[in-house]
Amino acid sequence: MPRFDNMQTVTLPGAGHFQFSAIRPDTLGASEYTLVTIVVDVTASVFEFRLALQDCVTSVIAACQKSPRIDNLMVRLLHFNGTRQEVHGFVPLNQIDVSAYKPLQCSGATALYDAVFDAVGATNAYAKTLFSQDFDVNAAVYIITDGMDNCSKVRPKAIAEQVRKAMKQEYLESLVTVLVGVDTHNASVSAHLQMFQSDAKLSQFVDVADADAEHLAKLGRFVSQSISLQSQALGTGVASQTLSF
Repeated sequence: MPRFDNMQTVTLPGAGHFQFSAIRPDTLGASEYTLVTIVVDVTASVFEFRLALQDCVTSVIAACQKSPRIDNLMVRLLHFNGTRQEVHGFVPLNQIDVSAYKPLQCSGATALYDAVFDAVGATNAYAKTLFSQDFDVNAAVYIITDGMDNCSKVRPKAIAEQVRKAMKQEYLESLVTVLVGVDTHNASVSAHLQMFQSDAKLSQFVDVADADAEHLAKLGRFVSQSISLQSQALGTGVASQTLSF
């Protein structure tokens, strides 16, 4: 796990077993931030394409580091299988060294709902903290998975409530939430993920049927472009436009 200075650990209100880390606001140098969370499935079923998936994630970070908005982006990286593993919490993009990311370790079941609840809930909580200290904030969450939930404690309704809170409260200007299904050759899996996207009130479902290097590289470009657009939208009062994959 990469090491970062000036981090704090926060427990989600009303959800004591959900925690995240984030850089202390008093160490930040800009006045506005887009909070980006990338959630990556590391269950046993992604083992065959784990290298391409890792390359996809690192390419997103590397592309965003070339953006003129680099000083206004923070990224949190979360892995999940039956549990959640925070690779790192919300840190400024310009502090991330993608070469420090360790290879994906794939095993276990799929607590997809827990991971998405964690991602959106942490975004809400940290955005509220930043807003209270006069930062302008918007956010984007990207969830990459190949399967259906089979062991979560929370339900899609709880995620939808977190999304509703983000849309209703003034501390987060806008939120984009994109669920990405990869290697979804089984029509029932794709249908299940689309239903989850609807039930959880996520912004968009992207279906990447083939999990080969070419398609995951395309996904990396899609995510990095989406992040760039959402960051550029900060200050307009609305979310960025939805991209087609």
